[in-house]
Parts: sequence; structure tokens; C-alpha cells
Amino acid sequence: MTVALVLGASGCAVTNSSSRVQVPVNAAPVSPEIEKRAELMYQILAGEITGKLGDLEQAKQHYLEAAKLSDDPQISARTAKIALYAQDYDLAMKAVDRWVELEPDNVEALRMAGVLHVQMGEPEKAAKYLAQVIDAAGKDAYETSFAHLNLLFGGDAVSADELKTMDLLRQRYPDVIHAHQAYAEMAYRAHDYEAALQGAEAALQLDPGNRKAQIVRYRSMLALGEEGLALLGMKQLVDADADDVELRHNYARMLVQAKRYGQALAEYERMITKRPDDMDLIYSAALLEIELGRTESARKRLLRLSESPNHRSEAFFYLGILEDEQGNTDKAIEWLSRIQEGDYYFEAHSRIATIMAKNGQIEEARNYLHNLQQQAASEEKKLQLYLLEGELIRDMEGPQQAYNFYSELLKTYPDHSDLLYARAMVAENIDRIDWLERDLKKVLRKEPKNATALNALGYTLADRTDRYQEAYEYIEQALKLRPDDPAIIDSMGWVKYRMGDLDAAERYLEKAYRITPDAEIAAHLMEVYWKRGKQQEAEKVLAEALKASPDDEKLLQVRELLRQ
Repeated sequence: MTVALVLGASGCAVTNSSSRVQVPVNAAPVSPEIEKRAELMYQILAGEITGKLGDLEQAKQHYLEAAKLSDDPQISARTAKIALYAQDYDLAMKAVDRWVELEPDNVEALRMAGVLHVQMGEPEKAAKYLAQVIDAAGKDAYETSFAHLNLLFGGDAVSADELKTMDLLRQRYPDVIHAHQAYAEMAYRAHDYEAALQGAEAALQLDPGNRKAQIVRYRSMLALGEEGLALLGMKQLVDADADDVELRHNYARMLVQAKRYGQALAEYERMITKRPDDMDLIYSAALLEIELGRTESARKRLLRLSESPNHRSEAFFYLGILEDEQGNTDKAIEWLSRIQEGDYYFEAHSRIATIMAKNGQIEEARNYLHNLQQQAASEEKKLQLYLLEGELIRDMEGPQQAYNFYSELLKTYPDHSDLLYARAMVAENIDRIDWLERDLKKVLRKEPKNATALNALGYTLADRTDRYQEAYEYIEQALKLRPDDPAIIDSMGWVKYRMGDLDAAERYLEKAYRITPDAEIAAHLMEVYWKRGKQQEAEKVLAEALKASPDDEKLLQVRELLRQ
């Protein structure tokens, strides 16, 4: 049956009965095959039309019915893609299973099946399908196949199931260096540095000179605290190939990670001599000079960056910061005011308001934010500016005033999660844990998978009450949602400490500290070390943390505790 006939039939159904075409009583019945084809065409047309109208829910259901009716793999493929776009992974899985059934050798279908099984938490099934994709490409394409999988999975937030899938694949291909290398790189991105080191070592057993595996090995060693050996190994690689700018860049990043800023700057300067117009290198060098207090040299680099369209906002921002730190507030505001869009917009204008407030111009600072609120292009941008104003009030006038401010806003925006969260945080500052709990639970009723709220509630209950089991359950939910978030890993370590599980506390806190050597995480880790009788380890972390944050109140409190 053609499309015209299908549409014609539906048109007849709505005409006035007096003009309806009379069908002879003895007309031959429609065959099941024609009925099936008509139904198939209807489902396809309905799917396309509802999809174009933006009704993805209806579109995917129509296409699923079409996939059931048809042996055409393209219909199953179309169904799977629509379901994926709508983030309906259950439906996408059904459609992909049908697609693979119809075309068992289709590489795109097999790859999609593998990815979906990862998302569904089934790494064993995912590895089976992805191995078929790798085999289809052949041995000569191993490097490309594993590199593609490495890009396909996770980005900077690799899940446990993605890493497990890659581990299963490297076990299937034990003699393929690219399998171990891809696993090592993915494990490093997942902050599982021991696994990354293991993967790199396995790759190097197959090819001792593999450059990528060597880099992952030394970066993992550095993350695991083997700073001297890691940096020495990388320096030897750089010395052996002094003209490789990318290799030197990796070495420079490791020096920054180790807080050896002077050495890192020297490496960037060497790279800039080879690539004098590389603005990314110049930007990195400028930031290092700011860190080292080389203000005039940093300013020259930033002025050059301000002429680059891709780095203008960053240059304006840091030029403003330099002027502010030198007490030149008018010049600071002038530079920061030039940022009218992009990632630095809110940070820059927040800094302007903060500069005004620091100078005693609190009303002027709030008026400045009010003007920006009136100019905001959307309600969400306006709310972001309200949140900035709330932070300013908290810092300059106190948490009670900030609490009152957020309470007034919540009369207009009663269910806004960010405002509820902000009010909860200042409630904690004024020791009203009951108010914090009320607001965070309201957020979670609306957004049960809000990992930030789950973590905040769990951490506060662990830190400020004896409701440890309840705290643990909130943090456990948050960690499942964001397994690589150092703040949540820190919370899990802290609640384990409060529950008396010192082994687990140490593991979690060490992992959090490796990812982000934050002062609060350091304070928690030191306390656990001290409790376990590891005074030397505690003193070492204290020295590192105080070097980075010499005035941090929590670190100073822990230092006093350690001295008692």
C-alpha cells in the first residue's frame, strides 16, 4: 500500500456519511500481508510526523511498533537512534537487539549494543559486542579500534562500568599493546592510578619503548606519590627527544602538578621559543608567573593574550586580578568590566562587586549586581546573579543576613533548587542543621538524583550529628551518581571515620586527596592518619597543605590538634 493510499483511507474516515464511498458487500477481504504493510506505513509516518513536531515520546513508540512489524534493519536502527536521542535506554536496547538480530555483522549495530550495555550496567555483555567490532576491523586496525573506544567512553568522567568493560577487553586481547594502553589511559582519567600504572606496565612489557605507555606510567606514579621517580623518568624521556614539544608539555604539566612552578615555567619558556605564537603556551606561562609573583612579566604576556580572540576573556580577567592584588581597584574594575560574555563573565562581575564591598561600598556593590540583574537575558541568568549577591551578603554582612536574603527570594521562586541549596549552606553557618535538612530534603524530593544535595546532607549529618548510618546512605547514593567526585569521596571517607572504619576512611581520603589536594580533604586525611598512629604521614600532608594554603583555618586547627 502506498503512502497516498494510507492517507486517502484516513481521509475517507472523517468525511460526511452521505458522501462516503459505498463498498460493495461482496468485496474481497484485505489480506493480512496488506494489512501488515499498511500498519507498518502508518507507524513509520506517525513516527516521522510526531518526531518533527517534537513529540519524542510518541515518535519512539511508533518506531518501536514499526520495528516489530518489519524485517528491515534500517527501521530498527532508526528506532534505536530516536530512543537514544530521547535518552530512553531501555527502548534503545530493545531496538538495538532487534537490529543485531536482523544484521548480526553490522558494526554500527554491534558498537551501539556495546555502548548501551555499558550504560545499562552490563560490562560483560558490552565487552562481547565490542570484541566483535574489534574483530571485524581486523588486527591491522587494533590501534584505531582501541583508540576509538578510549574516546567513546566517559570523557573526563569514566564510570566503573566503562573501566570494567575495557578491562575485560584487554583480557580478551592479552598480547595487544593498544588494549593495555587504552585501559591505562582510561583508568588514569577515572583517577584509579594503581590500575593505570598496572595497565601501562602491561603495555610496556610488550613494547618497552612505547611513548604513550611511558607517559601514563610516570603520570600515575606522580599521582601515587612517587614524585622523584616519576619526574626523573619523564625528564629522561624529554632529554632523549628534546624537540618533541608535546612530550615537554606533558613534563611541564607534571611539574605543575608537583607544584614545582619555577621548573615548569622554564619548560614553558623552552616550548615558547619553538612556538612563539602558541597562545595556549603563553597563557600557561602567564599563570605560572602570577603564581611565582613575577607580576610585570605576567602582565606583558597577558596584554599580548588580550589581542587573541580565543584568550581575550582570560587575559582581561587575570589583568584585573593583578591590578586588584596591587591595590589598583579602578584599573581592576576597568579590566574586569570588559568581559561581557563567556565562562569568566559571572566570576569577573562577582569580583567587581567584591572589590566594591571590600572598599566599604556594600550598597554600591549590591546596586551593581541589581543593574546586572535587570539586564540579564534570561531568568536563569538573573538567578545566578541573585546567588552572587547572596554570597556577597554572606561574606560581607554575615550568614544570617544571607539567610534572610535567600528567604525573600524563595517567596518568588519557592522551588528553585539552587536557592534552596544556598540557603541550606548558610543555615549550617548559623548552626541551624534542622533548617539545612529541611531545605536539602525539599531539593531531593524534586530531584532525587541531585548528587550535590545528597552529598551536602550526608556530609553535614556525619560531621555535625551522630546520625552516621543515615549520613552514609545519602553519601553512598551521591557516590553512585558521581563516583569520581573528590568532594563526595572525601565525604565517604569522613563518614567512615566517624563510624569507626579507619581502614576504609584512609582509602577514601587518600583517593580524594590524590585527585584534589584540597585543604579540607588534607585536614580529614591528617586526622585519620593521626588516629591510626601514622604521625609522619600526617606531618607530611600538613606541610604540603600549609604550603599551598598557609592561612586556612581548618588546617591551622588540625595543626594545633596534632601538637597536643
